[in-house]
Amino acid sequence: MAELLVLVVKTGFALVLIALAARFMAQVAQVDPYGPMAETVRKISNPFVGPFLRVIPRFGGLDIPSLLVIWLLQVIMAMILISIMPQLNADITTIIVGGGFATAGLILEVTRWSMIIVAVGSWLSSGQPNPLLGFLRDMIEPVVAPFRKLNLQVGMLDLSYLLAFLSLYIVHAILRAIAYGIVPMGPVRIAFLGI
Repeated sequence: MAELLVLVVKTGFALVLIALAARFMAQVAQVDPYGPMAETVRKISNPFVGPFLRVIPRFGGLDIPSLLVIWLLQVIMAMILISIMPQLNADITTIIVGGGFATAGLILEVTRWSMIIVAVGSWLSSGQPNPLLGFLRDMIEPVVAPFRKLNLQVGMLDLSYLLAFLSLYIVHAILRAIAYGIVPMGPVRIAFLGI
């Protein structure tokens, strides 16, 4: 019964956290806010971010309220999962710091999965416009653009995506190593998304 409850809690939180990460990344990338996918992401995340938008301003193009809500939901999810699974014993400092690392890790994970979806979707869509692929492509453009400047086009294959993907993987691995070195997470790491 506890495993089912853990699955339900993690799935519910994951849907909201992914939408919040997409909202943050879309605002950093300055994606068209009136596109169908941007509106969907905004409708999913507004109930969570809305109260914080009134109090906390955006800073330098960064959606700080969304980041704060991602961190807060990571902490709340970890506390719920720790209460469900007593073997995940952790102090509040581990949960708070782990939530910060998990927030950064979640944004990296969402970026990597968005890159995979765009790469596979571009092959399958046969040039047909797709709102999801367009949204994701625009969202990951700030990550891929610096690698495109290296001119890694080989025939029809754009190796800049691959290099950007591998770079994100390395950064995520380094982040994970730092997180595990700073915070004695042990088995409690399963209570977070992205780390």
